[in-house]
Amino acid sequence: MQNLKAAIVVPTIREDNIRAFLSAWNQEFSQHTVIIVEDNPGPSFKISGQNVRHYSWADIDSELGKDAWIIPRRTDCVRSYGYYKASREDVDFIVTLDDDCYPCSPDFLQEHGRKLSSPAVSPAWVPTGIGVAPRGMPYFSDRREIPCAINHGLWTEIPDFDAMTQLVNGRLKQTFERCDQVIPVGSYFPMCGMNLAFRPQVVPAMYFLLMGQKDWPFDRFGDIWCGLISKKICDHLNLGVKSGAPAVQHLRASNVWTNLRKEQPGYEINETLWKEIDSIILTHDTVKDCYAELATKFPLKGPYWSRLTEAMQIWANLF
Repeated sequence: MQNLKAAIVVPTIREDNIRAFLSAWNQEFSQHTVIIVEDNPGPSFKISGQNVRHYSWADIDSELGKDAWIIPRRTDCVRSYGYYKASREDVDFIVTLDDDCYPCSPDFLQEHGRKLSSPAVSPAWVPTGIGVAPRGMPYFSDRREIPCAINHGLWTEIPDFDAMTQLVNGRLKQTFERCDQVIPVGSYFPMCGMNLAFRPQVVPAMYFLLMGQKDWPFDRFGDIWCGLISKKICDHLNLGVKSGAPAVQHLRASNVWTNLRKEQPGYEINETLWKEIDSIILTHDTVKDCYAELATKFPLKGPYWSRLTEAMQIWANLF
């Protein structure tokens, strides 16, 4: 376990933030690869370090050429390029963090590695009553154990709320309590890109979608909708998804009114998109092929969805 290597992907637009981030994580990340994706046309600052890779739009445009448009700009989803670069490193797993997230759990990377290296265990049998189990229930072999492909870490301080919940909770003052769990087969979850780890084999399904209201109608749903797609594929391929530990300390709440404007166009779609994805029948046996197949069968129509499915197919073909 001590020899597991990670690539850490962090999007940023602010030099002060990323320097403070790197300073806080320096000891934890010193033996791993750190990939910074600066959401600017060119690098506006220089980060040194043998284990640090610093990219910007210029690198995306140079490497992907006519297909560079699939990496959205002016949105945290620019980090997808970092996943692509991380997949070409010799690492055991990939972690993505926001630049306002700081260590609060001991052995953060090792904990992600442990979660990914141990099976995802969930109930496979349900008794038909309460109390003594009726005839036919196995005595011991009543759990499903499958390889874990994604581990979704959580946060202290400031939870990942949408704007409406943040506004309402400003009055209610309710707390968010973390819990460790395996996301059941057939169920979805709100996957946040603020603290997320996954195996390189699932990178073809980890594309954070076309977001950013400068170019596209939606924003702040890239990680959420990626979570729907990746979970659908993981279920089909018998790969597990966990959520819970390790946590990071999230220190900065983004502006609630700005978030509300960004999120509003996606609220209605988000109510039913999971049902549309849930209805797709997958037939292939690799992550890449399942992702491309899902793109061709995507049920929503319109200019945005047509461009999105085109982007998804281009993304899959990168691998």
